[in-house]
This record gives sequence, structure tokens and C-alpha cells, in this order.
Amino acid sequence: MVDGLPNKKIAFIIQARMASTRLPGKILMPMPIGSNKSTLFRIVEGVKKIKIQKKIYIATSLDTKNDPLEEFCETSNIKCYRGSEDNVLSRFIDILKSDEFDYVVRLTGDNPIIDTNFLEKSLAAHANSQVDYTITKGLPMGMNFEIITTQALLSLEFQKLTEEDEQHVTLFLRESGNYNTSVFDIDENENLKELRLTVDYPSDYLVLSAIFSIGHKFKIPVDLDLIKFCKDHYSWLFEVNKSNYQKKVYNSLEEEIKEVRPLLQEYEFNRLSFFFKSKNDEI
Repeated sequence: MVDGLPNKKIAFIIQARMASTRLPGKILMPMPIGSNKSTLFRIVEGVKKIKIQKKIYIATSLDTKNDPLEEFCETSNIKCYRGSEDNVLSRFIDILKSDEFDYVVRLTGDNPIIDTNFLEKSLAAHANSQVDYTITKGLPMGMNFEIITTQALLSLEFQKLTEEDEQHVTLFLRESGNYNTSVFDIDENENLKELRLTVDYPSDYLVLSAIFSIGHKFKIPVDLDLIKFCKDHYSWLFEVNKSNYQKKVYNSLEEEIKEVRPLLQEYEFNRLSFFFKSKNDEI
């Protein structure tokens, strides 16, 4: 049992869908290649290891493309909720209304590495801080967690939200200033947090597949220790998907320009890079 959470009930909600612009069906693809276990299975497998009162949900939409996810839930003995395609937040709210939970952990179907040690620590930190929302930092992209107190998330139903707020679930909690938020800083090797361990592009899938295969070969559990091992012995592996672009929500034109300049420089669009630098200086 996780310290500090003996009587707490947690909803682990994994938002997932089969549609993907860059890699359709990625969440049910084998992880690693040749395995009989999917990317989504790996996430559920990780969550099930945590010794705490919990229920695991796949939150997807009513689109018929997501029918295989419902079948996955039936065979994995977990719950499936199907709701709005665009209003992802409403899926979370409906799930939390169906039972009595203290906290919810938000996960996504394209992040297959769950370090249960850090997840348990971040859950305990959230409970002890008594804040509305906790996000971890310091882990590689795709390994951090978001933990929300149930009442805080349910209160979003009565807020005036944008389409982006509804789509990105925790955006209003993080950005509105109306909620108590905290960052659980995982003080690890600074270089690790720059690594990309989410599955969006085919190259991401190949990197994660290689990591799982290396873990199997050397009998190392798939957690941060395995990532350190791969970084030490196969550092080139993380160059494969290093330049992949991650979608984000930007609050201003200045933020967008700041983000796009390194991409332009990397692909040697020097004139455009200089142009955007000038525009940023004007702002």
C-alpha cells in the first residue's frame, strides 16, 4: 500500500483513440515488435502493479473506429467508457460521477512506460500537499504524471471553458489561476528529461520497441533504470526521434515563435529563422 493513501480510492483514466494522423492504431500495435502485448496493454500492466484501491478505465469516444478498444477492455478486465469525440474532459467527468474517488490519475494511450516507483511517490506527494492538481517534472517526455483531486476536476463542469480546455482536460486547472497546483520535481539526471518516450511518429514506435526489447534481453524492468541503462549503452538510440515535433498549446504568438525557431534552424531555414527572431524582438 502506498504511504499516505491507505483509505484513498484512485481512478486511473487512460484517454485513448485508434485514430492517429501519424501512426493510426498505434496504441494496439505490439510493444515491442513481435510481442503479443500491445502498447496499451503495457500501460495497464504498469498501473495494475500499484498496490492501492483503484479502478482502471479506458476513456475513448463513440466513433466506431474505437470498437477494438472496447474489446481490449473486455479481455483485460478493465472498464471502458465511451463518450464525446472532441470534449475529452466530459469523459473524465462522467467516469468520476459513476463512483466515489478521491483522486484521478490522467494517462494517455501513447505513453507505455509507467515507472510505478515514481507514480507512487507522486501520488503520496499530492495527497500530502492537499492541492487540486499535481504534475511531475524531471522524467522523460511520456513518463510524467498528472494527478487531480476529484472535486477539482468535477468543478470544471461549471466553468466557462474553451474548446481547447475541453480537449486538453487539465489545461484550465493549470492555466486559470483558480486552483492550487504543485509540481513534484523528480531530481534525476538532467539529460534524461530531454528524452522522447512517447509514441506519435513511426520513429517513436521504433525507439520504444527497442527499449522494451533491450529490457527483455537484459532482464531489466521497464522503468527509469532501464532508460538510464539505454542512455549509457545505446545513447545513439535516442537520436532517432529527437527531432520529432510534439503538439502543444501555446498562450501567445511569442511562445509559438520561440518554439518554431529551433526547428527552422535545425533544417537550415536560416532566412525564416532570422525573420522570426526579428518578429519576436518586435513583440
